[in-house]
Amino acid sequence: MADDPRSRTPDEHSSEGAAGAVVGYLLAGILVWGGLGWLAERFLGLPTGIGVAVGMMLGAAGAIYLIMKRLSA
Repeated sequence: MADDPRSRTPDEHSSEGAAGAVVGYLLAGILVWGGLGWLAERFLGLPTGIGVAVGMMLGAAGAIYLIMKRLSA
């Protein structure tokens, strides 16, 4: 049977697993790097919002890179 889940090779990604990975990477990247940006604001005396914005953008860019690398897109 072609739809038998046991017949998949380990390299195949299910659509549920891929969607969960995409959401997880994006949320984690944005939250973690945004938090690091917030900490940098506090310790370095940067204007409010600059560190968080830069951190969130770096986190999103890193997450997109990891998503593309993982899913071989």
